[in-house]
Amino acid sequence: MELPRRLLSPGNAITTRPADKPITRRGCLLGLLAWLLIITVPFCLVLFAIRGDVSWRRGDLTQDRLWLVSGEPGQGSAAGVAYSATRLVASPAAPAGALCARTTVYFFLWRGSSETVQYCECYQPRPAPQTGLDLIGSCP
Repeated sequence: MELPRRLLSPGNAITTRPADKPITRRGCLLGLLAWLLIITVPFCLVLFAIRGDVSWRRGDLTQDRLWLVSGEPGQGSAAGVAYSATRLVASPAAPAGALCARTTVYFFLWRGSSETVQYCECYQPRPAPQTGLDLIGSCP
C-alpha cells in the first residue's frame, strides 16, 4: 500500500506510536524472564504437592524446610503448610565447644490450629578421626 503524496510532504511528518516500534533487546529479555517465571511457578507447586517436602541446607546446622501438614480426617486433624528455620545461636551456658541451634516452626493451616513452636538443641563435634556432630541435649 502506498501512502498519498500529501502525507509524505516535508510539512506532514508521519508520526509513529510506541506500539508501532519493534521490541527492544531489553524488552525481549524482560518478556522472556517474565514468561519463565510464570511457567516455573506452577511446575514448582506441582513438584511440591507430589513430594510434600522441600528443604535446603546452608551449613551443618543451618537449614530451612517447607512441608505439607496433613492429619487423619476427624476431630482435631490439621491441614496446611509448615515452615521451619534452624539457626545457630550463642549459648553462654553451653559446654565448651558445643554448638547450639534454635529451630522455629511456623504453621499456616487452613484446617485446625497451631501456634509457632521454638526449640533449641546443642551438639558436640565428634573427635578428630570422625566427622559430624552428636546431639548432647536441649539448650541450657
